[in-house]
Amino acid sequence: MPMFSIALAPLLALQAAGQTPVAIKNDAPETWTVEYPRIITPFIQDYRRCLNVVNRMVSGKANLEEQHRSDIPRCADTSSAAQAEANRVLANRGELEDYAPEDVAEVFEHIGRIHIARGADLDAQFVNRMASAERAETEYNETKPKGLIMDLLDASVVKSALDQSEKNKEDAAK
Repeated sequence: MPMFSIALAPLLALQAAGQTPVAIKNDAPETWTVEYPRIITPFIQDYRRCLNVVNRMVSGKANLEEQHRSDIPRCADTSSAAQAEANRVLANRGELEDYAPEDVAEVFEHIGRIHIARGADLDAQFVNRMASAERAETEYNETKPKGLIMDLLDASVVKSALDQSEKNKEDAAK
């Protein structure tokens, strides 16, 4: 349910302001690269799973970076166990010389930084959408017509409506 709330919150904010979501292409995307031996992928996945499988609370404030940051200490035991296993597997294969325990630790730290950056990106998107919705609402309120609005109809439409109402009166009188 919270995951559904995360996806739905920006849409509801836009709907309230009379806007539809618009895809915005990032002009300066941030690219993260993590390189590690393929054999330690299961241990990386365990750590990432620990970071990602948690209920996020959408409170109407941009606090997802803070929530993502709190996942790092929560998953410290998983990270330690995964790093130990990754180092063990690399040592058994004789690849420890090429990829030292410090390198494995750096990979896990890098994954944590990426996780926090995702939370910061979600916060930035939330703030941007809320500001956009507020601007749209302000623009609508400034440009909407004031006072009574009358529809100006073509004479043939008016005549047709009058003819129909006269016919309805005649049918009712019979």
